[in-house]
Order: sequence, then structure tokens, then C-alpha cells
Amino acid sequence: MQYRFKDVASGLVVAFILLLPLSARAADAAFTQFIASLWPEAEAAGVPRATFDAETRGLEPDYKLPDLILPGRPATGAPSQAEFVQVPADYIKDASIGRLAGEGQKLMQQYRPALATIESRFGVPATVVLAIWGRETDFGRYTLPYDALRVLATQAYVGRRKDQYRGEFILALKILGDGVVSRKDMRASWGGAVGLTQFLPSEYYKHGVDLDGDGRVDLWHSVPDALASAAQQLVNKGWQSGLRWAYEVQAPANADCTLGVPEVTKPIGEWLRAGFVPVAAGVSAAARGHLRPGISHHEELLRDQGI
Repeated sequence: MQYRFKDVASGLVVAFILLLPLSARAADAAFTQFIASLWPEAEAAGVPRATFDAETRGLEPDYKLPDLILPGRPATGAPSQAEFVQVPADYIKDASIGRLAGEGQKLMQQYRPALATIESRFGVPATVVLAIWGRETDFGRYTLPYDALRVLATQAYVGRRKDQYRGEFILALKILGDGVVSRKDMRASWGGAVGLTQFLPSEYYKHGVDLDGDGRVDLWHSVPDALASAAQQLVNKGWQSGLRWAYEVQAPANADCTLGVPEVTKPIGEWLRAGFVPVAAGVSAAARGHLRPGISHHEELLRDQGI
């Protein structure tokens, strides 16, 4: 009787597998083959074979992710990020910003030595890196919902930006192989960004800083490392110490509100000649120099309340 039960159970499993759509089984087999084909690139990047085998064994794609190109499914594109589709008044909610600011003030005291070092070394104020941490992961309280390796593998396989994510997947394996973080702790957004300040694996290697001096860059558990890496990323992307990200201006009475979109940029001199006047309060000498009509930087106009 016992053997007959086992036979029936085995038969049910086989029957269940056979009932799966052929296309689904073929797709999963193709995914497994695709992952296996990445080994030469992973080896060249310094990923240990043991890490590659252990972390890719049983790996499955997640076809529920956005920004994928799948047969029979309309292209969804990337979800719209709030900072690109909301006007500042909607994006910067007083209650939310007030809560983050209060917590940020406490953390500024807690991490004052590290923040002082960051400001001295990179020229990025403590308030800026704390703001990045707060907005990206709510100062580490937000639990990222996805397994990073699965996200990156899926995006590399059927994502809209396959080539980019192919490299990100391999570098994620390298991070695991370097022993910086466990697979369990390597959680990600749908786009594969990881850590307290949301870096892609390539950004980890480009901008990562070991500020706490323990011999490794840890964006998951070391706040000093995460904040210093955020500062280094800003510097590597053109941060200029002493210049603000924005200046409040008084618009002329005949201002065209439709110009206040990210797609419209003009040299500062054009905005000034059009009658936009910087609000004097709090504008430093360096800032006033930056706002001279002859400066060629292109800037956009942000409307705080929309049209």
C-alpha cells in the first residue's frame, strides 16, 4: 500500500509538470540556458565559480516585474518616478518632509563625526546625504521588496535594457562573491538598486567608499559607508561645492507657465533676461556669481504648484 501511494504521488507530480504550458517550460529552460551562458563574463569579472553555481542554481525569472519585453504582453515601460512626474508641491508633502527632517536631525547628531568627515572630504553637506538616505529608504526603515539577483537576471533576460542589466547581474554576483553582503540581505527595488542609498551594482564599484575603515564597502549595514558613497557619487557626477541645487526666483508677470517642465532648459542668462529675478535672501556671493548672465550652465524652471 505504501509503495502504491508513492507511485500515485509520483504520477501526479509528472502529470502536473506535463500540464504546464509548453511555452512556459521552454521559456524557463531558455532562461536557465541564458544564465549559464554568462559564466565566461562572470569569470572575467572575478566571480568565483562556486559563487556563480551556488547563486544561480534554481534561479527563476520574475515576469511580474515592470519594464520587461514579453511576447503577448504590452510593453509597460518603467513606472513613472514621482520626482519626474509630480510638481514639487505634490512631491514634497509637508507632513512627510517634516517627519523625515525630524528624524534626520536626530541622525545628524548620531553620525556627526562621519558626516563631518564626508563634508570635509567630498564637499557635500551632511543635510544632502541625509536627505538622500531618507528619500531612498526612509533611513533604512523601508524593506526593499525583491531579491536583487532575481530582478537583475530577469531584466538582463527580457528587460528593455538588457545590455545594461547583463553587466549589473554579473557585478551583483561579484558583490556576493566578495562576501560583502549575504543573498538574504541583498534586497532590491524593481530596477535592481540595493543598499541604504539605492545603488546599482556598477555604482557600488564606481562610487563605493569604505569610510568606517573595516576593509570593505558595505552599503547595507554601514551608514558611514553608505553616506560617503552617496557623496562620492555626487562628486563623480559633477557636484560643485558651494553651489545650491536650486535658487528661488520671482517670475515676471507675463511668465509662460508651460516653460516650467524638465524638458525646457536655458542658460541662466536667458532666464535672467526674461525677467526671472533671484530672491536675495540666503543667496551667497558664490551663488550670485553662479547666477551671472554670462554663465553658460543650462537650468530648468520648477513650478512649486504646477500650472
